Amino acid sequence: MIILSQLHVITGAGGRGAYTHMKYCESKLYNPRYQTCCDGVITVPGGWPCCKTEVYNSENAICCKDKIHYKKGASCCKDEAYNPEYETCCDEKIYPVKDGNCCGEKIYDPRTEKCCDGSINDKVESFYQCCSDKAYNPFHKTCCSGKLYSEKDLECCGEKSYSPLHESCCSGNLYSQRGMKCCGHKIYNPLYESCCSGNLYSQRGLQCCGDTTYNPLNGTCCSGNLYPHGGLQCCGDSGYSPLHHTCCSGKLYLIGGLECHSCGGESYSPLYETCCSGKLYPHSGLQCCGDSGYSPLHQTCCSGKLYPIGGLECKSCGGESYSPLYETCCSGKLYPHSGLQCCGDSGYSPLHQTCCSGTLYSERGLGCCGDRSYSPLHHTCCNGIVYEPSGLSCCGTQAYDSSTLSCCNGKITHSYSICSTDRRTIRDYREVLRRFSPLLIF
Repeated sequence: MIILSQLHVITGAGGRGAYTHMKYCESKLYNPRYQTCCDGVITVPGGWPCCKTEVYNSENAICCKDKIHYKKGASCCKDEAYNPEYETCCDEKIYPVKDGNCCGEKIYDPRTEKCCDGSINDKVESFYQCCSDKAYNPFHKTCCSGKLYSEKDLECCGEKSYSPLHESCCSGNLYSQRGMKCCGHKIYNPLYESCCSGNLYSQRGLQCCGDTTYNPLNGTCCSGNLYPHGGLQCCGDSGYSPLHHTCCSGKLYLIGGLECHSCGGESYSPLYETCCSGKLYPHSGLQCCGDSGYSPLHQTCCSGKLYPIGGLECKSCGGESYSPLYETCCSGKLYPHSGLQCCGDSGYSPLHQTCCSGTLYSERGLGCCGDRSYSPLHHTCCNGIVYEPSGLSCCGTQAYDSSTLSCCNGKITHSYSICSTDRRTIRDYREVLRRFSPLLIF
């Protein structure tokens, strides 16, 4: 069955095409929003899972072998549904036991039984082991390749058992001599021969160095490298004479009278390396900044952080040192950017935010009116109170239009009123009197 997604055009009234996402269920079109295609059959509703040619609600049913089962369980045991909270399925068989242990198609009790290769063995102890389909006591018997032997302390040689006290095993073959060893597929007596990388050498007392043998009286082997001098010591894979060199952490140095020091459990020579908090740097004469080594000619250390030389001293921020060239401190809180301003304990950029009474606003170009922000382009602030629109004058905490009103002793009056405390209004008052009383003589 092939289901092919299509973008189908449905032509409605007026010949206008309306596009909608449709799919093919074999050769028939259907709308997956409202329908479901199950094995070539279109059914409803849409979006439900299929069980053969039917849909089902997975919240209260389950499909087992093309059959729908309702409310019995949430899992399948072959073609039957079962509830794992109360039952156990063993190889297509259901048992009325919760969290049971299966041995093939049977259920067993691991406290008194043991399952070996699909076979249940009873009357066993917890330390019993399996030998093919049989359980056995390893203190009394030996199992070799699925076969049980009634003697203990035996070892296996291929499919056979043997006693190391009387025989030797090499590549699955038994030999009647004891104390022998294997060299590849061959057996040999270590008292008379030597074996290196599967090759036998007829001289005794030799030792191996990689793929070859050597006499330790005449040579020294260091990690597979052979040196033609006896009595040398090894430093990693290098042989050396302690009369001329010293070994420090796997590295050779000329004798200089310096002892090795420890750095993070690794030895090192201060003549050639620097240790900073357990971290080793391959240069001498460095200074430490935390666990970092640095040259004071090029960097400066400030509170465990390295900065390029800039001439600035460290300052304190909440008990931690910092460089103002690279960081900003606000009420004991450090921010990893320079040039910020503080709003309470928060650092901010005035190009992007506004601070009013310790509160940050994520808009720029705002002003503060009391403890909140406002836009001077659209509002007027009078002693902590915001008025609309902008361009008004203030009289105490009130805003007014100065073209028609005036402020006198904290109160808003008409613009032609005289304010007793303002001598400058006398001339204005006379002008008002002339305007409204033209017959008066002054």
